[in-house]
Amino acid sequence: MSAILVAGMAALAPGGGPAAAMRFGGTESRTAPGAFEAVGRLECPTAGGRARVRDATGWILGAADTAVTAAHSLYADGAAIDPRNCFFSLLNPDGSVRETARVRYVRSPWADARRRSDSAYDVAVLKLDRPMAAERVAAVAVRPSGRAVQLISFPADAADGRARISNGEARPFPYGLAQDGAGGTRVTDPSRLFASSTESASGSSGGMYYAPGAHAAVGLHVGYVCAGNDCFNIGLRFDADILAMIAEVAADSGERMASADRASMRALR
Repeated sequence: MSAILVAGMAALAPGGGPAAAMRFGGTESRTAPGAFEAVGRLECPTAGGRARVRDATGWILGAADTAVTAAHSLYADGAAIDPRNCFFSLLNPDGSVRETARVRYVRSPWADARRRSDSAYDVAVLKLDRPMAAERVAAVAVRPSGRAVQLISFPADAADGRARISNGEARPFPYGLAQDGAGGTRVTDPSRLFASSTESASGSSGGMYYAPGAHAAVGLHVGYVCAGNDCFNIGLRFDADILAMIAEVAADSGERMASADRASMRALR
């Protein structure tokens, strides 16, 4: 199935793209102490020590050694990044690092080349090399009622390094099949996405969309769309397939990690 360009669309981009430093709508505040403490940062330095992926957001879900983020954070510059070079960190309310774990392996629909660059499948589940101390881990809701959402993320332009909460509304994704001819990002299943009026910036990729009315996470931040002067953020909804993938990684034991590492690397290349 081929995707088509939405008429008048100026940009369809993952949240880690250069233009993602633009901010769209919503209101933003610093996170309160202790709130959303399971939301952290993902960083993937190269062998030379310089980060290729900086300030992507992820969060603990399913188990203390399992996190979820946006898949495009692991496919920088059109090439897969070895996840074993990546680190996931939880931070204190003042922005200092509380603890860090190395990523052991990744599960993602983007391991299938046919899904790659598709925002409708832009999710990755990380297996960490040790459990993280996060007592408050959000529950997950599938298609909750109500429009109010909060985006919790670590925008790269936050000088103090602290997480931010942006308040806005979630609405149905307003377009059909879509493709950005310049960047290659596409949408093959709009029903998996929602539009958001929250604020985002580079570094918000993988951030948690939280529905206060449901007291649950409802999706993760994967990018934005601009059609003329109308710009909005994109969230990926949780569904049965995503929850099953999270549950599989969460249930994995240390004895299985070595073989899983090798299988993950074959899939990523």
